[in-house]
Amino acid sequence: MVIDIANEMLMPGPQGSRIAVVDYDGANKRYYEPVNLDEPSLLMQGGLDPTEGDPRFHQQMVYAVAMKVIENFELALGRRITFRRNRPLRLMPHAFRGANAFYNPKLLAILFGYFRADRSDPGPNLPGQTVFTCLSQDIISHEMTHALVDRLRRLFIEPSNRDVAAFHEGFADIVAIFQHFSFQSILREKIQETRTELRSPTPLIHLAQQFGYTTGRGKALRTAVDKPDPKLYETLDEAHDRGSILVAAVFDAFFNTYQKRTKDLTRIATGGTGDLPKGELHPDLVNRIAGEASRTAQSILSMCIRAFDYLPPVDVTFGDYLRALVTADFELNPVDDIGMRAAIIEAFRCRGVYPENVISLAEESLLWEPAEALEYFPVAHLANLMLEGAQQYSRSTGRQVLTTTTTDEERDRDITGEQFTLSDMAREQAQTELGDDVATNLGHWASRNASGIGLNPDLPIAVLGFHPVFRVSPKGQLLVEMVAARRHLQRPVRRLTLAQRNHRSRLQADAVNCDQ
Repeated sequence: MVIDIANEMLMPGPQGSRIAVVDYDGANKRYYEPVNLDEPSLLMQGGLDPTEGDPRFHQQMVYAVAMKVIENFELALGRRITFRRNRPLRLMPHAFRGANAFYNPKLLAILFGYFRADRSDPGPNLPGQTVFTCLSQDIISHEMTHALVDRLRRLFIEPSNRDVAAFHEGFADIVAIFQHFSFQSILREKIQETRTELRSPTPLIHLAQQFGYTTGRGKALRTAVDKPDPKLYETLDEAHDRGSILVAAVFDAFFNTYQKRTKDLTRIATGGTGDLPKGELHPDLVNRIAGEASRTAQSILSMCIRAFDYLPPVDVTFGDYLRALVTADFELNPVDDIGMRAAIIEAFRCRGVYPENVISLAEESLLWEPAEALEYFPVAHLANLMLEGAQQYSRSTGRQVLTTTTTDEERDRDITGEQFTLSDMAREQAQTELGDDVATNLGHWASRNASGIGLNPDLPIAVLGFHPVFRVSPKGQLLVEMVAARRHLQRPVRRLTLAQRNHRSRLQADAVNCDQ
């Protein structure tokens, strides 16, 4: 398996502009020698060969998968992503001994554990062998997604309703599973094995398969396939279980779209009958179907990520996400020839997920309504922001080395976990991304136009972000937009269940969910 990512100049670690691998073994209290991927001999051979016993390969693995996730987010969002105060996210491949991995926002780090496989039921593994969560692409992708969601929507850690924590977990699983379809050799093998039936139980639709077996579960940790049952959305509370509804709905939409896109290939290959002959499929047919499956998966993944720009900054629900998915895809691709949006809507409907404040599930009803009669915003304030955004996005990923002005006091606040107030958070984020002048002017403009943009004019308004985005539609059209996120500085008061309070105290992440 080869992971293609954009090149950037790296320090040993690897340490780049946005990802820094710090290999400290917390259990053995030692640092491992950092890999230098810019060493000429490693460059010549394309990096280290897979070796479970070499910590340097572990470092290479977490860096490559993490950067691939960032690339997918940037491709979908149309802008460059950096972490808090332009500091790199730290990845710690051997942080502790234990069957878990998690993202820690206070440390701005992802910590991976390692453990011994179950001795009585290890599955296709040696009893008692050491298993490293940092070698699981699914776990790395899942945790990276938690970090990126926290960067895009910092208040999604507040479980103000049952869907918030479940969305965090479900969305992280979506990213991890759909990245499977970028590996063409594995995809072709599974298409041949399942005879194009991608719903069949294979590693393509399973999450963290080795982890599930080595911890004695006897199966993969989670799967993307379910039997639609509207009652589950009404009854499930645990974040991972509830999040699996979201995963299954998105995968269902993917599979239906994939079938539509490959039906003509099957008809051509079978002389119009649609019934595949016994025996192995022709390699050319497998290659064509794999290409369509990969493109469909990338389209669905990009739609899922792009929807973030249409989500509220707090208190998200699955219904909000459905509307964001439909709106995000419509804005870029108004004519849905293949019926991808219709498949998404139907998949959510089958699982009892309905948005609030809509008159029907028709596409035009689900689109977010544009604001009207707003005061003209002086675009002169945005000229530099647009230019800088365009320059950053056009550069090769990671080429720009970003500096930070973080003070010792700010670092201490991160490590000790002192809580930001909402106004502190909004001021820091807006000033970091926009500069004082633009942030101030946008805040005043939002206050004057509060009613027009659906906010309460009697409450203070925080500007949480304002981004230039650059996207290309499937037909080659360039879409340039400015995306703003605002919210009131008043927390919604909701009664939290015990499960939600526990999830909040753990954050998280708990990607491997080994405490259940």
